[in-house]
Amino acid sequence: MHSTFETVNEDILVSVLNGGSPAYRVYEPSGVHIVLGAGGKAERELYLDRAETDGIPVLRRKGGGGTVVLSPGQIVVALAKRVSTRFKNVKFMREINRWIMDALTSAGIGSIEHAGISDLAVGRKKILGSSLYRRKYVLFYQGSLLVNNDKNLFDRYLRFPDRVPDYRSGRGHSEFCTTLSEEGYAVSVLLITERIRETIRQRIETL
Repeated sequence: MHSTFETVNEDILVSVLNGGSPAYRVYEPSGVHIVLGAGGKAERELYLDRAETDGIPVLRRKGGGGTVVLSPGQIVVALAKRVSTRFKNVKFMREINRWIMDALTSAGIGSIEHAGISDLAVGRKKILGSSLYRRKYVLFYQGSLLVNNDKNLFDRYLRFPDRVPDYRSGRGHSEFCTTLSEEGYAVSVLLITERIRETIRQRIETL
């Protein structure tokens, strides 16, 4: 049905691959769209008929991981940088996720923890998922943080994935994921976006 899709945030990666300085983007999606991982199959991972009926764009990203629904109320973080080793992918992902944790802490949000390989969670509920793409010494990180988005969109468009982290424990999308708002944090997307941008600005050269 679908064979190719527009990619998201790839201009950041291309800039660094072409010799540019480290680059990053932190933003709230302006609308709803679905993003497949590099090897994702739309017909297998989505209720594609619902997405088509609702006019929801289906895009693709560089990097692995499962399919995600991005929407207003989330914060997307994309970062590309040349590093000193071709390896240590988990270390790099956790380091960047630590920056996001520290940015949240600076805004008065606690109880965030690493979960699975590349997630952040609150009380064993996922609040951020991330992926990494490598091209030799260049890494390209992408993550999405759930602030006050509509989780019902996950169940509407996403089938239960074939591969899941152990801590998911068979839970459906809405039960497995949470948002900062749901956890009682009345913080704005704008504030958290600014804190994450500032943290990355201060630390990106140390990666």
